[in-house]
Amino acid sequence: MENKPITFQFISEPSDVNYGGNVHGGSVMKWIDQAGYACATTWSGNYSVTVYV
Repeated sequence: MENKPITFQFISEPSDVNYGGNVHGGSVMKWIDQAGYACATTWSGNYSVTVYV
């Protein structure tokens, strides 16, 4: 199987940031889940879901 790089860039929206200018942990976890999905489906060639983080 050929290794193919996957690159993600996420831009936080005003709703992703608190008053201190920090990105909410839930937003970061959502992005990690999306990146994991892309990697899993590319690797397996099938639909994938997150079971546990």
